[in-house]
Amino acid sequence: MVSKVTSSDCPKIIEGDVGGEKPIYLYLDSDKKYLLYSDNIKELLASTDIKKPLSISSEGLSFYLQKGVILTPKTIYENIFVINIGDRVNVTSREGKIELEFFNKFPFFNSERNPQLELDVNYLLSLISKAVFDRLIPEKPIFLFQSLGKDSNTIALALAEAGLQNKVTCVTLSTKDRKDESEIASKVAAKLGFKHQKLTLPSKIEKKLLDVIDYYFTHISLPCLDGVALVYPLYATLIDFKDTNIIDGSGNDIYFGLVPRPVEYKRQKVYPKFIFLRPLAEQLPTGNILQRLALTRCEMICKMMGLTGFTYRDAKKIYPDAVQIYPYWKEEDKERKNWDYFDLRSNDIRGASAHFDLVIRKVRNFAEVFDINLILPWTNREIAKYVGKVSEKCLFDRKRFKNKLPLRRLLKERLDLDSDVLGKYSYGFNAYKFLKNIDFKVKEEVIECKLWDSKHIQKLFRIVEERAEKNKLFQKLYTKLFLISAWFNHNKYLK
Repeated sequence: MVSKVTSSDCPKIIEGDVGGEKPIYLYLDSDKKYLLYSDNIKELLASTDIKKPLSISSEGLSFYLQKGVILTPKTIYENIFVINIGDRVNVTSREGKIELEFFNKFPFFNSERNPQLELDVNYLLSLISKAVFDRLIPEKPIFLFQSLGKDSNTIALALAEAGLQNKVTCVTLSTKDRKDESEIASKVAAKLGFKHQKLTLPSKIEKKLLDVIDYYFTHISLPCLDGVALVYPLYATLIDFKDTNIIDGSGNDIYFGLVPRPVEYKRQKVYPKFIFLRPLAEQLPTGNILQRLALTRCEMICKMMGLTGFTYRDAKKIYPDAVQIYPYWKEEDKERKNWDYFDLRSNDIRGASAHFDLVIRKVRNFAEVFDINLILPWTNREIAKYVGKVSEKCLFDRKRFKNKLPLRRLLKERLDLDSDVLGKYSYGFNAYKFLKNIDFKVKEEVIECKLWDSKHIQKLFRIVEERAEKNKLFQKLYTKLFLISAWFNHNKYLK
């Protein structure tokens, strides 16, 4: 449902969902006469009160080019905002025009946890199954995206104990290499009594794959700069996911505690010492050593997620309307200068913004395009509020940099799934490798894209192509340019 606010309805306060299950999207018309808002971006953009085509935000695109993520409440569109975990917007009016004032208060500080509260895993499993049943459309097939991770397998355990063995099919990407999670995942699914299906991507790129990718970019409401997003339209060629329920295990890091790796924890104390070199770094070519070193603590969190981008110099060349985003990051760091790094890593920089704009955005887009009923149990507000109060010592270990301790024990005891032995599996889909197989399409989408300065994009793209063969940073930039360009070239909301 889309709600409308006029100046006569003010003042009004709109708050984001504490678990992140239902971000709220807002549209302020250019004359500031009315505000529309909804927890369904697709319904919001379908409103006849929104003027089409939508306009690109130069600030939003600058964030994408230079960092790879846009932090709430901003989006890639002019006049469209999003509020999520910890966000609030005060809607007021002055002389008949609506004004928006945004605030954020992180709701899961570790210092505010109850030191006496232990996690009851049986209660947690009951909350998970309830969160699923509350969102489930019973007559539709049910799929669970299952990896070897703690989150999806805890959901699988909860569904098994709720008696859904004959209704749920677990699906896992099969890469047939060292990152392949599907063999062990299938055994876990069988142990719980679930059917399991491997998602094996086609070895040959055929026209139908290119068509479904174009279809995806045409219909998504918001772009996602995570290259893994490309695997989801490919999934649609393997299984008919249309009109199904899909359960995904994303969304709990923000309240379970985002534990850094030891090397990251050390670097967050070192990198800011080079920040005085940042103005110089921004005027040098992308990939310079100063760009990699002169980072605020908040930016370093993004870097450890693989989020990076072009220097301001290069972004400005291909996109003349680009603005420098470093001052924004500097201000964000200043506001959080006394924060404990474990809180900083979980807060709105990574947990509520980067994680939701990347990790969850890609599956939301998949669900939106293919009419899927998406269920994200871990984003349920009751689960978030419960785990968010559990004592820190119960959830993670600062000295050993170990996270989600109760889930580790639970899966080891009941499924003989030992996360410590398995280690951390990264998602097996390699976006750059996939795109190199269709480099003709990548080049066409990027070079012909009207967003870019035609002279400079050809030169910069050639440099990116050449350096990407051996450099992971430029592989990410190659992927980024394609994702932005293909979205802009095809998207129906921009036509």
